[in-house]
Amino acid sequence: MRRRNERVTGAGLEFGALLRRLRLDASLTLEALAEASGVSVRGIGDLERGRVATPQRRTVAALADGLRLDGTERERLLAVARVGRHPRPRPAGLHAFPAASTTSWAGRRSWRG
Repeated sequence: MRRRNERVTGAGLEFGALLRRLRLDASLTLEALAEASGVSVRGIGDLERGRVATPQRRTVAALADGLRLDGTERERLLAVARVGRHPRPRPAGLHAFPAASTTSWAGRRSWRG
């Protein structure tokens, strides 16, 4: 039974289905994967059922380690986990402004006199 404010998204279901298939292919129970990855049984179950649509990268990496995935399967799991994730807004940094020479600062006098 789902809580009223929980939503299951297509991206979450796709990731969950892949995670479950990989776990079963590795002949692991939820408990065994939890022990091998350090992710809780409930957390893995929620991921497999699509209750968590965008898992954190470190969680997916821990699951990949617990599943002992090779490079290709590991990258696939990480890529599917990124689907539906919104990129974080980046604060405007100095790279957003035109480069200026440090000698051309207006109103600054040299400390060397």
